[in-house]
Formats: sequence, structure tokens, C-alpha cells
Amino acid sequence: MRTLLPWCLVDRGILGKGTQDCGAHEWYNHDDRVARCYHCETGERPWPPTADKAAPPREG
Repeated sequence: MRTLLPWCLVDRGILGKGTQDCGAHEWYNHDDRVARCYHCETGERPWPPTADKAAPPREG
């Protein structure tokens, strides 16, 4: 449902993330330290993801 609404409505809390564990986490990088789930408030883990799912290392 959230994907069908304009983001300005979602950001204002009209239809926010669920408070219960969704059980099907899809992760995004929130602030280079924490990854959060697109679907629920309880989904949170350290960033970067574990080595088996990590993006290729950065050069430099």
C-alpha cells in the first residue's frame, strides 16, 4: 500500500511503517551505520551488512 502513495503522504505519517516485525525484511542504508527495513520499525541491523551479503569493498 505504501508503494502506491506519494512519498509526501508516507513521510507525514498517513500510512507509516508497521510497528510489528514484518518477517520479510528488505534493507536500506539509513546512515552508513544502520540498515533499516523498508516495511517495519523493528527491522534494524548494523551497516555494512555481514560479509556474505556485503557489497564489494570500496577502493581507496
